[in-house]
Amino acid sequence: MNIIFNLLGALLNHVFNFTGDWGIAVVVLTLIVKVLLMPMSMKQRFSILKQQKVAKKMEDIKIRYKNDKLKMEKEIQNCYKDNLKSMMGCLLTIIQLPIIGGLYKTIINMPVVSGTVLIPWVASIKLSDSYFIVPIMYSIISMLPGLVNSIDYFKVYREVQYNKMSAILPGVIGLLITIKAPIALGLYFITSSVFSLVEEIAFRIYIKNKQFV
Repeated sequence: MNIIFNLLGALLNHVFNFTGDWGIAVVVLTLIVKVLLMPMSMKQRFSILKQQKVAKKMEDIKIRYKNDKLKMEKEIQNCYKDNLKSMMGCLLTIIQLPIIGGLYKTIINMPVVSGTVLIPWVASIKLSDSYFIVPIMYSIISMLPGLVNSIDYFKVYREVQYNKMSAILPGVIGLLITIKAPIALGLYFITSSVFSLVEEIAFRIYIKNKQFV
C-alpha cells in the first residue's frame, strides 16, 4: 500500500505542477487512475453478466430435469465449472481495492491549504463545504445509477426491482459521507462517481447493441 501511496503522491505533485491548481490536480489524478482501472472494471462487468446467465441456466436445468436427479446433478456440475471461470473476474475487484485505497490516502494526506477554482467559495480544499453544495452534488450523483436501472433500455442485468428506497438510500449515504469531508475528498468522490456512471452507461449501450444477453 505504501508503494502505491508514494507513486500516487508523486503523480499528484506532477499534475499540480502542470495545472497549478490542487483541486484540478485531484480531478485529473482520479481520472488517470479510473482510466487505468477501466479494463479491469469492464472485465468485471462481463463476469457479472456471465454469472447471471449461468444462474438462469441452472434454474432452467432444475425445472427441466426435476424428475431425473442424476441428469440434473451432472448438468449443474457443468454449470458450476462455467461459473467458476466467470467468478475469476470478480477477483479484479480485490485487485483494484489497494489502488483505490492508495488514491484515497493520497488525497487525505495532501499537504496543502490552498483553494481551487473549481470550488471558489472555500478557502482551502482541506476544509469542508459550509454551503453544502459539494455534498448535495455528490448525493444527487449517487442516486443516478438507480435512475439508470429504472430505464428499460439500460436493463441488462437481472436486477432487483427498482423502488424509491433503493434510489434514495445511496444519496443519503453520499450526503453523510461528504457533509463534513474535505473538499478534496468531495472532488474525488464526485469525479470517480461520474466516471463510473458514464462507464456503466457506455457498457450497457454496448451490450444492448451487441445483444450480449
